[in-house]
Amino acid sequence: MEMLQNLLSYFLDLYLNLGLATGLLLGALLLLRPVLKRVLTPRQRLLLWLAAWMGAYSPVWYSALSWFHVLPVTFRDLITPRTLDSRTVSLPAYLPSLRSQGSQHLALPGGLSIPVAVEPWMAVLAGAVFLSGIIFLTWRFDRSTKALKAKALQGRLLDWDGPELKKFYGLKPAEDTVRVRLCSGLPTSFVYAGGEKIGGHPCDVIYLQEELSPQRRALVLRHELNHLKSRHTWMKGIFTVALLLHWWNPLVWLGYKYTCLDLELDCDRATLDQLSPENRREYARTLVELGAGKQIWDAPLAFGESDGAVRVKAAVAWKRPNFWLGGVKWALFAVILLFFVGGPIQDVVLPADLDRSISEQFGSAAAFVQQDLALQYQEHNIPQSLSVQSVRRQIDSGSFFRMAYELSDGRWGESNWFCYQDGPWECVGWDWLSEPPDPSQYRPYPPAQ
Repeated sequence: MEMLQNLLSYFLDLYLNLGLATGLLLGALLLLRPVLKRVLTPRQRLLLWLAAWMGAYSPVWYSALSWFHVLPVTFRDLITPRTLDSRTVSLPAYLPSLRSQGSQHLALPGGLSIPVAVEPWMAVLAGAVFLSGIIFLTWRFDRSTKALKAKALQGRLLDWDGPELKKFYGLKPAEDTVRVRLCSGLPTSFVYAGGEKIGGHPCDVIYLQEELSPQRRALVLRHELNHLKSRHTWMKGIFTVALLLHWWNPLVWLGYKYTCLDLELDCDRATLDQLSPENRREYARTLVELGAGKQIWDAPLAFGESDGAVRVKAAVAWKRPNFWLGGVKWALFAVILLFFVGGPIQDVVLPADLDRSISEQFGSAAAFVQQDLALQYQEHNIPQSLSVQSVRRQIDSGSFFRMAYELSDGRWGESNWFCYQDGPWECVGWDWLSEPPDPSQYRPYPPAQ
């Protein structure tokens, strides 16, 4: 039972903190959206969303993306007050660890901390709510998907060489795994990757509304084929799984809504690039009539999904891409992407956590300094004739820090302190410094109250 509770606590430590970090990333993209709409294309915005969602999907992916630290300061640097104590991932740790009980700290971006007490029942309650939400939404999404698919399966499977599709033969994909069904009474046309097994092989299936005119049927078919060509189906699968994992964060739901809108705008743009002026006007009219703007939260990609009014305006304002302007936009996109993916690749320690650990062992910060100095005098590292003028500390990791002392003769020396796992702090050496310590790394100690 204890092993199961520890496993649950570890899982919650990972995904609750990951959900908060994801919410901050998505929230920043939402705040910047008015600007990003002007300077980036839908495809570039979609790739930014994808970078955020890939990190939300897996803690390992979040850590891997942090290695792309090219810019001096990144968004992830700004939102990481400390990192999770883990050997495999480097995640922001805003919440106190549920694997430990007693006094801990809630860490806020900017380095602020709030003391909190963690009790054993908290992990059980949080786990029950967290997993219940995932199970319920998975069931709800699966049920709605199956209901839509069951209705679509009643449609006729079309042959690319048959009378209904022969006129659209130029749209036929090179792969033999894309099939089309013509369905009566569907609320919207949609594509389902791996939707059916036909002839013993899984196939991507496009379900078209039978009520569409031949001209609009061709436009919708082209749109859904562009979803497949652009790999939008697996992208939305990643977004949806991340949404299920972080269902409790409202910023994740809002980010999902606008991610799906940019996904549709990207597909609209790809489709408009392939059309003649007359067909582009018909495509816009089709969006007006079929783009109801209803958000579909589960897997299928539907023609009428997301904000129809926004998509119509984008279709009307469509212009053929300019090569040089496109190059500038891709350069700007690269800078923005690097700002959002790079992050701390080493442990970030909250000073308040270290202060708590020191106080638990030595009584207080002042008492620790006195014991450290007494030890250095005893070991003859500091001559008895010299006094200490100032004290500074540098935190290297959660298990190692340095205490720098300015002596009355002008020299600087430092003691090194280490603890193994949850063991006591021990002094592991003394070094003389050739120059005063860097003020950006060594901070006054004890910290000002």
